[in-house]
Amino acid sequence: MKKVTRSKIRLYKQFRKHLIHWVSITSWKQNHSLFVKIFLSFWFLILLVTSVLITFPLLDNRQLQDLTSGDVDDLTLVRESLQKSAERQPKATVRTLLEYNPDTNLHNVYLTDFSGHLINDQAPRKVRQFILDSYSPETPRKKILTQLTYLGPIVFEYNQHRYLLYFSSPNQKESLDVIESLVDNPFLLLLTALILSTPICAMLAWHLTQPLRQLQKAAHLVAQGELNTKFPIIKNSDEIEHLAYSLQSMVIFLKNMLNNQQRLLSDISHELRSPLTRLGLALAISKKHFGESKDLLRIELEATRIESMLTEVLNLSRIQLTPLPKEAIALDEFLEDLFLNAQFEANQYGKIFSYPKLSTTNINVYPEFAYRALENVIRNAIKYAQRNINVKISIQAQDIIVTIENDGPLIPEGEITNIFRPFYRLSASRERDTGREGLGLSIAENAMFKHGGKIWAENIDNQVSMHLQFPRFV
Repeated sequence: MKKVTRSKIRLYKQFRKHLIHWVSITSWKQNHSLFVKIFLSFWFLILLVTSVLITFPLLDNRQLQDLTSGDVDDLTLVRESLQKSAERQPKATVRTLLEYNPDTNLHNVYLTDFSGHLINDQAPRKVRQFILDSYSPETPRKKILTQLTYLGPIVFEYNQHRYLLYFSSPNQKESLDVIESLVDNPFLLLLTALILSTPICAMLAWHLTQPLRQLQKAAHLVAQGELNTKFPIIKNSDEIEHLAYSLQSMVIFLKNMLNNQQRLLSDISHELRSPLTRLGLALAISKKHFGESKDLLRIELEATRIESMLTEVLNLSRIQLTPLPKEAIALDEFLEDLFLNAQFEANQYGKIFSYPKLSTTNINVYPEFAYRALENVIRNAIKYAQRNINVKISIQAQDIIVTIENDGPLIPEGEITNIFRPFYRLSASRERDTGREGLGLSIAENAMFKHGGKIWAENIDNQVSMHLQFPRFV
C-alpha cells in the first residue's frame, strides 16, 4: 500500500513539474504574441483614459470635505462674533444683524432656518448650492473653490430661535484652476485623456509599422527580381518575426526553383543543339549528294525554327533571372537608335514608321530588357501593319507610357490577354507564314514585369495599340 502511495506521489510531482513547464512556455509565447501585445495595449489605453476621467473629478477640491479642527475653530469664532454683535443690538432682527453689522468679518455669514429657508436677502448661487449640499449641523462640511472656501453649518441661537450658520472665507489656492477647468469642461477633460494616451498609441504604431516597412521594402526588391535580397532580422518574438522568416524561406525556395529551371533549360538547350548540329550536317551532306529538294528545304526550315525557339526560350529565362542594376538614361539617347532602325526596316516593307520628338527626360530601366521589349512590339507592329506604324510617348508624374499603334488586323477581344502567353498564336497559318515562334510578346511582358511596369493591348479607332508602361523612379 505504501509503495502504491509513493508511486502516486512521484507521478503527481512529475505531472506538476511538466504542467508548470508547459504553462510557463505557453505564457511566454502568448505574452510575445502580436495579438496579445495589441490586445493588452488597447486594454491599457482604455484603463488609462478611464482612470483619467474618474480621477480628475476626485481631485476637484470643490467636492464636499470633512472639517479639520482648524475649520471647526473658524466656524466657532464666527458664531461667537455674531453672538457678540447680537448682544450689542438686542432688538435687531436677524436679517438686520447680518446686513448692517459693522464687523466686516460677518459679511460672509449666511443663516438659514432649519427648513433650509435663507435668511439673507441675497446670496451667490454657489452659496445656495453649498447650503443644499450640506444641511446637517451634526456633520458640518466644507467646499473649496478657486477664490472662496465655504464652511458649515453650525447652530446659532438668537431670540429663542435656532438657525444654521454658514461662512465663507477667502481662498488663495489658484492652482485649483486647472482641475476645475477640466472638470467643468468634459470635452477638455476627454482631450487631456487622449493627449496622455497619444505617446502610447504612437509607440504601438511604430512598433507594428517599423518592421512591416522593412519587410515591404525587401519584398518590393524581390518583386523587382532581386532574389538575393536579405530580409531584415526582426527580434520582436511575435508574428512579424515569423513572417520575416517565412518570407526569407519563400524567397530562398523561389530562387532555388528558378535556378533549377534555368539549369534545366540550359541542359535541354545543350542536349537539343547537339542533334540539331548533326541534323544540319546531315542536311548539308544530303544536299551535296542528292541536290536540293522540297523535302530537304522543309527539314532545314523546321530545324532553323527549332534553333530560333531555343534561343528565345533561353532569352526569356535570362530576363526572368538576371539581377542586373537599373540605369537612368535619357529618352532620346535610349530610343533614337531603336526608332531609326525600325524606320529603316518599315521602309523596306513599304510602310511608314513615325515617332514624336524625343525628350531628354530620364527613364530608369534595365537597358537590354527594355530595348528588347520595345523592339519585339515594334517588329510585331511592322509585320502586321498595312501601311502605318505610329509611336506616342506620354510622360506622367510617376510613369512613362510608350504606345505603338498600327493599322493592321484588329485583335479579337477575347484574345487580347492571351497574346502574351508563350507560344500562343492567333492564327497558326499566319504565324507559320511570318516565321514567328510566339515568344516575342511573352518576352516583352516578362521584361515589363521585371521593371515593375506593365504591358497591355487595345483596339482603338480601328487600330491595334500596344502600351508599355515604365515606372520613372523605381
